[in-house]
Amino acid sequence: MRIAKPVSNLERSFLMYSQGLDLHKLAEFNDHDGFNGLMLGRKGLDWHIEFTFCLSHPIQPLQTQEDLLVLYYSDENAWIDACARMIEAGFNMTNSFNPYWDINGRTFVDPDGYRVVIQNKAWV
Repeated sequence: MRIAKPVSNLERSFLMYSQGLDLHKLAEFNDHDGFNGLMLGRKGLDWHIEFTFCLSHPIQPLQTQEDLLVLYYSDENAWIDACARMIEAGFNMTNSFNPYWDINGRTFVDPDGYRVVIQNKAWV
């Protein structure tokens, strides 16, 4: 699965998400029909994130408070470490619009307004 999102600053998003989510650059492209982009993931994951930036007409990223990337960490220590990495990477912790996500998780927001939930629970 690929999660593709336009961003206002490609390098900033790369640095924040690679540090915060412990992801690595899988591929990148420059001036592909007017777009730069990169893909972040990790070996063994069945998904990756693609960030794009339009060179000729940069767009303002749009999302709602309910557009979430949710990652599950069943081990509490791994969850604590993941939350600490998000803060260190520059994400801001916020209350979730849906209070469900605050029960077993923490919600983080990046400068473009994209939200990531780090959930301390096993995905079933």
